[in-house]
Amino acid sequence: MSIDTRRREALLPEQLAAMRAGIAADRHVLAMQNAVGKNGILKVAENQDVLAATLHTFSDELPSLAVTNQMKSGRCWMFAGLNVLRRAAAKRLDLGEFELSQNYLMFWEKLEKANSFLGDVLATLDERKDSRLVTHIFEGPAADGGEWELFANLVLKYGVTPKAAMPETQGSSDSHAMDHVLNVKLREQGLALRAAHAAGSGGEELLARKESMLAEIYRILTVFLGVPPTSFDFEYRDKDERFHRERGLSPQQFFERFVAFDFDAYASVVNVPAPDKPFGRTYVVANLPVVRGGPARPYLNVDAQAMRSLALSQLRDGEGVYFGCDVVQMMDGEAGVLADRLYDFEGVFGVPIGLAKADRLDYLGEIAGGHQMVLTGVDLVDGTPVRWKVENSWGDERGQKGYFVMSDGWFEDYVYQVVVRRDYLPADLQAALEKEPQVLPPWDPMRGL
Repeated sequence: MSIDTRRREALLPEQLAAMRAGIAADRHVLAMQNAVGKNGILKVAENQDVLAATLHTFSDELPSLAVTNQMKSGRCWMFAGLNVLRRAAAKRLDLGEFELSQNYLMFWEKLEKANSFLGDVLATLDERKDSRLVTHIFEGPAADGGEWELFANLVLKYGVTPKAAMPETQGSSDSHAMDHVLNVKLREQGLALRAAHAAGSGGEELLARKESMLAEIYRILTVFLGVPPTSFDFEYRDKDERFHRERGLSPQQFFERFVAFDFDAYASVVNVPAPDKPFGRTYVVANLPVVRGGPARPYLNVDAQAMRSLALSQLRDGEGVYFGCDVVQMMDGEAGVLADRLYDFEGVFGVPIGLAKADRLDYLGEIAGGHQMVLTGVDLVDGTPVRWKVENSWGDERGQKGYFVMSDGWFEDYVYQVVVRRDYLPADLQAALEKEPQVLPPWDPMRGL
């Protein structure tokens, strides 16, 4: 195939002139220019019929708890996980409202990420500094993001506390400055380990330096977040106004006695319709930040209908569903609406815009809006889901007191993960969970889930 080099390399004057002439003659573009310039693209493109039809009513729903608020932090995965756990605790304690400490778990998340990063540095000391793996490891060692495996293993190792035992701080609620300090410090430490290795330091010396470095990270975290409690008193009144007091509980004891969530009974199920990731197989992504020594919790890939059916079964049995999605797509955040066809960008611009789910997953930039929430309701018509109720963690000023509504079409297009009880899986998928997972490279698009 022969391609004209001049036209391939340069944007030519005659091309620009043709574009300009085409716009000048197009009254639709000029009208849209005025509308978007005054109001912004989302207000102009929003389909009011879709918005009006996406009602905040549901045939099946769990009791609503007050919505939490992750503020200016990337802790949606942690908030979603703790929102699942607090429902279990509230039921066990007979409480109408209850919240677990996100700050407590954040402290250990950051320390475990530091440990994971420094361990990866030690494992790659002989790699070139410009290798793809080393570059990836140093990219953002203290970033806020996370997923179900990290959440589960943090809770199993460190337990949980009521929010009052370790309240939010400015650093937890607005984590940008803390993350910046930690990223700079960890990169400095990682480079020091590589330099020490290059200078001939042995394994024991490098491990001792790593331990000293983690103590520095611990010190920084206490300034931003406070010192996590090793024991606390728990006092509360139940729904009948009866007073209860538990003294000297450790976070692990609190989890075991009042939450008692069986993480091993659940599976992380994803819908990744990519040719290189067959359904019915399990996958893990290498070099994700993890709790070292904790069990691996692989992703089980299934088709969209199977994922929807599993989530529906758990909801109808009275239990919420942790899920991950691409939240920036087709969302009206103020109204709390997630609906396919909510925005008619093609109608505004006069050109087709959009990618199929499989294509979006092949290019990580198209799932940059990775977000975790909890399904707490569904609206069924003749047994078929029409829309879903979503517990978000953006405070109570959006949607219906913080709860969002999701169309079933949006679920199919933009939901990538649900965490459900293994009992709901058919026999073939339960067997698939027991097989050795395929290990994906750290830069595989599945890490964006």
